[in-house]
Amino acid sequence: MNDLFNILIFSKDYNQGVIIQDYIKAIGYNSQVFDQEEAAYEGFLSRNFTLCIINHDIDTKETRTLAAMIKSSENIIPVVFLCEHPTREEITLLFSFHADDVIRKPLDTDILQARIKAVQSRYQPQRKKEVRTYIFGKFKFDLQKQILSIEGKTTKLTTKEADLLTLLCQHANNMVDRMHALQIIWRSDNYFSARSMDVYITKLRKLLQDDPTIRIINVHGKGYKLSTHENDN
Repeated sequence: MNDLFNILIFSKDYNQGVIIQDYIKAIGYNSQVFDQEEAAYEGFLSRNFTLCIINHDIDTKETRTLAAMIKSSENIIPVVFLCEHPTREEITLLFSFHADDVIRKPLDTDILQARIKAVQSRYQPQRKKEVRTYIFGKFKFDLQKQILSIEGKTTKLTTKEADLLTLLCQHANNMVDRMHALQIIWRSDNYFSARSMDVYITKLRKLLQDDPTIRIINVHGKGYKLSTHENDN
């Protein structure tokens, strides 16, 4: 087996996932099959996967959410969707949901191997870059320790505070879509999750008051933006 490739396979139909795993084994790569979104994401966090394959025969919220969560993590890996007879609209939609490639089924081992290598090679430079600290205005945010500091004053953030601030920092001076943030951090977009996020936004705003040039701005009806410009509206 090629230890350089360790592939996460997500398929709501576990039996289809095993069939995909057989193809992956045939081209010499390690893989693990998951049929539950939560277990797949926990596996992604705990193991050194180099690529994620999502079986997309059935369009579900879980497949799109898993791709979004992987793309918003610190250890970003390529995400490839497998589809049977996808339409042009479906392919376009999948790329908007963070797909790095869309491969049609039935699978061909030679084509599958070539496309996996191509996607992985494009990702090598990105995997080398790992952000551990964000500096904005007078603030320094240590992601690993979850500590926000300014001029000698330090605050230990909760996990959700740190996750939300990380997402805002990743898109500094650009809007973070509200629904996207809910799916990534709360893994739910229901009323209670939305209210919870509002509470955490308020908490972060209070923490950022020590530097008047740094603000979290509401983009009405759409999301939030971490502004590092003093005159930004």
